[in-house]
Parts: sequence; C-alpha cells; structure tokens
Amino acid sequence: MIVDGTYTFAAPVGRVFDLLLDPDVMAAAMPGAQDLKHVGDGRYEGVIRVGVGPVTAAEFSLVVTLKDVRRPEHYAMDIDSKGRFGFTRGGANVDLSETDGGTTMRYRADLQVGGKIAGVGQRLLDSISKLMTKQGLDALSREMERRLRGTGSAERGPGSAGAP
Repeated sequence: MIVDGTYTFAAPVGRVFDLLLDPDVMAAAMPGAQDLKHVGDGRYEGVIRVGVGPVTAAEFSLVVTLKDVRRPEHYAMDIDSKGRFGFTRGGANVDLSETDGGTTMRYRADLQVGGKIAGVGQRLLDSISKLMTKQGLDALSREMERRLRGTGSAERGPGSAGAP
C-alpha cells in the first residue's frame, strides 16, 4: 500500500523538522497512539490502537527507526508494527523544503499490511490510511502553531484515538 502526498506548514523548515522528530508530538499526531518513546539513536517504540472495519480496538506494538537523516531537509524511516490481528511493516521518506514563508513536506510510505486486519479489503485500508494521514498532519500543524505562539506542548486533539 502506497501513502503519499504533500502538506504545507506555516513555519520554518528547521522548526518543522524538529517537530516531526519529537516523540510527544509524533504520539499526539498518530491516531490511536497510546505511548511513544524515543529509546535512542533514531529508534522510537510504542503502542498504537487501531480500529478497521470488524477489527475494533486492536493493539499493536510499534517500532519506528530513522535512517538517512539529513537535517533539516530529509529523513527515511522503517516502520514495524505487530499485534494479535496482524502487522504493518515498510518504509517511508520525508522531504522538507522552504516555500513562501513556510515549509512543504513531501512524504511517501510503502507499507505491507497482513493478518486479519488486511482481510478488511484494500480499498477500505487505502481510505483509512488517507484519513489517518490527514488527521495526523492536521494535528502536527496545530502543534506547530501552538509552539510558534509559545503556548503548551503536544496535545491529543479530536481524532487522535481510533482508526498513520
């Protein structure tokens, strides 16, 4: 399954890069993330709860490993999650570039989904992944705005639990 697109943040590229690698922000931006910790050297581990069709509130262990980090314009990551209802594994690339007073992010993930969760059908999985990606990026944008205003830290907003 391929998930790709672009998103524009109203912030400088360096601030966006730092935000994207902050584990508290990552957890707040991932719909369903229960816990995510930076455990060292570009490795993040946590738990995510996902509901897809008949598979409701499935819990998965999650490991994200960063590689090919070129601050502040690029990084790649390996993604591996597994749980009782299946697994997701694959990789993603994130590229950032300055645009008119902001930062454009280009992302592309190539993921394999297997087990019972894959049985809900490719079209449903594609739709859910696009929805989760949009929710996560909108949450990142809200957090960036909060940080630029100097208020608070990562917060879980609506849509941060449930079915990125």
